[in-house]
Amino acid sequence: MSKIVIALFLSIMIWSCDLKQKTVRLRGELRNFGTEVFMSKGTPEGVLLKDGITIRPESNNLFEITFELDKPSYFRLGRNTLYLSPGDDIYIECDYNDPKAAKFSGKGADACFYLCAKPFPKGGSFLNAGEMIKDDPDLQTVQKRLKDKIEKRLKELEETPNLSENFKKLEKGRIKFGAVNTLFSYAGYASWIKKLTGEEAAKMAKEAKIYFNKDIQEYLKGGGDACYLNLDVYRDICSSAIEFIGTENVDEEVLEYIKSNELIYYLSSKGPVEEVKETKRKILCELKSEEYKEIVHKAFEKYKPLLAGQPAPQLGFRNKDGKEFKLSDFKGKNLVIDIWATWCGPCVQESPYFEMLADKYKNQNIEFIAISIDSNKVGWEKYLEKHTKKTKQYITNRTEFSAYRIHGIPRFMVIDKDGLIVDVFAPRPTDNRLSEMIDRCLKDESSIEN
Repeated sequence: MSKIVIALFLSIMIWSCDLKQKTVRLRGELRNFGTEVFMSKGTPEGVLLKDGITIRPESNNLFEITFELDKPSYFRLGRNTLYLSPGDDIYIECDYNDPKAAKFSGKGADACFYLCAKPFPKGGSFLNAGEMIKDDPDLQTVQKRLKDKIEKRLKELEETPNLSENFKKLEKGRIKFGAVNTLFSYAGYASWIKKLTGEEAAKMAKEAKIYFNKDIQEYLKGGGDACYLNLDVYRDICSSAIEFIGTENVDEEVLEYIKSNELIYYLSSKGPVEEVKETKRKILCELKSEEYKEIVHKAFEKYKPLLAGQPAPQLGFRNKDGKEFKLSDFKGKNLVIDIWATWCGPCVQESPYFEMLADKYKNQNIEFIAISIDSNKVGWEKYLEKHTKKTKQYITNRTEFSAYRIHGIPRFMVIDKDGLIVDVFAPRPTDNRLSEMIDRCLKDESSIEN
């Protein structure tokens, strides 16, 4: 065998081994997830750009995927958080409705199992959506209960085998920042439990902030390290935490992330309108990192297909009987779409106004339809049985809206009779600007016909 052949063979072997070391394999069963599951990536860039991996389980809920991963990263799978490293091979049994009962086995499973008991930032972390203080304890008792939970979580971390030092550092940070989030969230949950007025709630928040100040300072020690941007709870509190840490004690990347995140959140709420573009120009002048400038450019690039006058991306949905519909089925009629879910409070509040708007234009060439992104079809059906709707009601998997960049609901969209976008970030029905938009749409149609 010639030296050239041997060298080529060795190169292929090295390349193959390197590829295998970077590959992650996940397989198992996903129950109550729907036909498509988006596993979002929890790195700062992944969060800002809404990157991730789409899983399409088979009809029996089984799935298997492989993908390349350059470095250990957190991922969000339904209501479970995974920590995946290059070379992991994990078997998963996961139920969307019962995240704490998830089972993991294989290489990399221990970190994922530990994360099953992770407190949710949106639930006030250790407050557990108010469960910790439902008996209305005094502030000293709240402190004691929180410290007990911290100690318990730290012990679980130490007793979990096969964890990397990097993972342990991040998770110790998560526990500390979860404690801060608990203290930040306390006043809101306590006010809700006590049924306080706005003035009373504000007074309580001020008193709680003073009382917990020392604890917050203690928990935030070392909280300026940019590595913690990989934690959802840190990303949630970092803007507020800087008040205690001081900008001089925070890595520049944290400040860059905060600016970029505020801009991209503005973009996801309003769309690429002129006022958002003007804010982009301002922020780009302030950003020092070329990496974050590039992230901002990439984020705006994703919204170009959603500008007014562009063809509305295709969309599939079903009625209560399971009949399939497409957006193109409504071509020839102007269309106003309400994207909502039964669990979304603001969505439910807007619904009666959407119905009234539909009634106002019932004799015009315009259709009002509501599309739910509920993962529980039975729950959606039961809700509609109790709440009569005159508008057409449909349901779909949230991933159907991926092209529309849906990152929060309620969301309203107006599409003209030719299937072109009027505004897919339209005002809510409670805002008169939606009626004005519809009037202009119908007027333009009338002038064209004449």
